[in-house]
Amino acid sequence: MQLAHDAPAQDVLEGVSSLVRAVRCVEHRHLWPDAGLKRADAGVLKVLAKGGEQRGGEIAAKLGVDASVVSRQLSTLEADGLVSRRPDPADARVSLVQLSELGRDRLDALYAGYARQLRAALSDWEDDEMIAAADALRRIASAVTQAAESARHPNTSTGD
Repeated sequence: MQLAHDAPAQDVLEGVSSLVRAVRCVEHRHLWPDAGLKRADAGVLKVLAKGGEQRGGEIAAKLGVDASVVSRQLSTLEADGLVSRRPDPADARVSLVQLSELGRDRLDALYAGYARQLRAALSDWEDDEMIAAADALRRIASAVTQAAESARHPNTSTGD
């Protein structure tokens, strides 16, 4: 049995998969041991760095994981001094989480390491080529995310 083959889509998929594997290899060999952060913890810290103070449920939604997963991570990150929590004035049953100075420093150090590794790997690329590649990757990520959201929440209106 032969499967339908969409060569351009397959090429994008293979390219993205190769990139993910390469990044994980660099992380594992060079970055994570020195950063003192797990990949999942860095994801939480990055959400807080970009979005500022927010509820754990909001962080979970942005990461696409269950709130209980983020709740456990936040407990560890708080114990390590990387985040702080305070009661939400709108609902005292819920906490607002914010990145601490130490958390920001660790995250900045991690991403500075990423940038150095990437700059070295792409030393023969011009800045405009790197910017174009970043734009293409963001467009792919956005399109895939939107398609996944549409599949998860199909429009059930009948138009009547």
